[in-house]
Amino acid sequence: MAEIQLKHWNESDQKAIRRQMDRIIHSGPFHQSQRRQRFLEYLVNETLAGRGGRLKGYNIALEVFERPETFDPIVHPLVRIEAARLREKLREYYDADGKGDPIRIDLPKGSYTPHIEFRQLEASGILPDGPDGPRAATQDQSANLAKAPAAVVDARVAPARSERRVRWQIVGPALVLISMLGVAGAWFTRDHWMPAPEAARKEPASAVPNVPAIAVLPFTNLSGDAKQDYFSDGLTEDILTELSRARDLRVLARNTTFQYKRKAVDIGELARELDARYVLEGSVQRADDRLRVNAQLIDTETGTHIWADRYDREMADVFLVQDEIVSEIVAKIASGYGVIESSEAKSAARKSPEQIQAYDLVLRARDVMQSDWNRENFRSAKEFLRKAIVLDSANARAIREAAWIATIGRAFRLDETPMPPEEIVAQANEAVRLDPGDARARMVAASAYFYNGQLDLFEQQAQAAMALDPYDAEILAIFGYMVAISGQWQRGVALAQKANALNPDTAAGWYHTTLSLDSYLHGDYQRALELIRQDPGRQSTYLYVRYISVYGELGRKKEALENWRKLLAEQPDWSAESFETWWRTRNMRDEDVAKLMDGVYKSGVLGTKPTPIN
Repeated sequence: MAEIQLKHWNESDQKAIRRQMDRIIHSGPFHQSQRRQRFLEYLVNETLAGRGGRLKGYNIALEVFERPETFDPIVHPLVRIEAARLREKLREYYDADGKGDPIRIDLPKGSYTPHIEFRQLEASGILPDGPDGPRAATQDQSANLAKAPAAVVDARVAPARSERRVRWQIVGPALVLISMLGVAGAWFTRDHWMPAPEAARKEPASAVPNVPAIAVLPFTNLSGDAKQDYFSDGLTEDILTELSRARDLRVLARNTTFQYKRKAVDIGELARELDARYVLEGSVQRADDRLRVNAQLIDTETGTHIWADRYDREMADVFLVQDEIVSEIVAKIASGYGVIESSEAKSAARKSPEQIQAYDLVLRARDVMQSDWNRENFRSAKEFLRKAIVLDSANARAIREAAWIATIGRAFRLDETPMPPEEIVAQANEAVRLDPGDARARMVAASAYFYNGQLDLFEQQAQAAMALDPYDAEILAIFGYMVAISGQWQRGVALAQKANALNPDTAAGWYHTTLSLDSYLHGDYQRALELIRQDPGRQSTYLYVRYISVYGELGRKKEALENWRKLLAEQPDWSAESFETWWRTRNMRDEDVAKLMDGVYKSGVLGTKPTPIN
């Protein structure tokens, strides 16, 4: 392996690399996406110019995606998402059209600096470019190249080197055999199911056999101009990529679904042919500076449209518009408590006892805890998950949800026999171990760390979860609450608002709690009350606690007393100390706890202990 410092690359090297880049951006995986082309060109050109140190998320957002200087790469994962898409498309290119190319360009995980490799060319007989273009190998050189290793030019590591041209060296025939086996393996496994984004590739320890499959058909270009196909195809590809992050979906690959482009499709026949439970289809129409996108999701078992939406946008920023539409579609149908999960939960509820599998029980547990978080619902959810684990003790989803139930059971005082915090953390980490590419498993681990006061580990797992699935509104809303309540109010509110914009049904509860607390701490008690009333929960401890403080500040002691009685009916041993403990286990700052306790004392409920409602 030879590693060469960027500033010492000669003109012919750079010319060869740029020629390779040109081949890539005009290939199938890239030619429909101007944004992807622009991103790759920027990364490669900055690297060749010796400016690799500038390749940071903030700089890329401003210079490639034309975001304003106020852009926050922590709150808005645009660049991380686009890097994952670019990484996937480079892999797709080199698995097919580019497998014999003289130079390989990759984007390593965790970096925006490309990895550039001058490769052996046993089949083509072409050497890396010389000053006048590609050099043909002589007969002797071609024979030697079949035995030569790759020489790597890695832009991230740059020790100086005196010799300019990479030297081809002799290796044993084993390398050739390994390469042939690798190409053969890639060829036989590359199609049909959509590969998950890189961070989510590892399969769970126990696969769920009946996880639903979805086919995303190419969105139809209704603009009357075939040149606009690039936008409709690019939109479809981005939806495919983002849906493939969801662990509870199998996504049919682009090569499988794009064969139906411009064809009249019988949904029932297509579903049988591809074994797809759901089909997403849509259309794109551009006229002047206006864009309209229609999308609809079909349940192929019933033939009904279970979701549809229309997106009208101004085309001032094509990249931003495409991001908004893709994120909203994916969040609506594939988030936790999204359209597909709700549909699957209804199907699970209709199954007879002999048809029930662990996956169905997990869906039932989540469904029962979607609205009111009370002890009765909690007991039901806990029992569903116990049965799921009995049916399949290695089921990653069941173990993940059991860890989540244990986390909220302790934090929200729903579990009458709560699990010790260290056992909750261990169970949550087991869920991550079983499926490290599952964003929800990372969310559960982050939450366990949060309620155990380990905020550094919380942040690590939270960042990992959002990187794995940046459009899951439930995950964003939960983290928005936790980040805000622990003192980073501006950042937390921004996350909660983003979650609500993606899917208000999924973000409900966590979103309303975050914003109502923020309003309360800023002295806007009426707004805080309005937000609490919008919370979908009706009989939950956390609501009674919030109501008492707000009504106290508003001087509405009668309403505060009503909620105090409801709280005691649910939690008979509640006291002044319970209020403080509630907030402190959420890592709240002392000054914030003091403001909330102010409202409690003003409500007058601690001056008397009414008889609980039976």
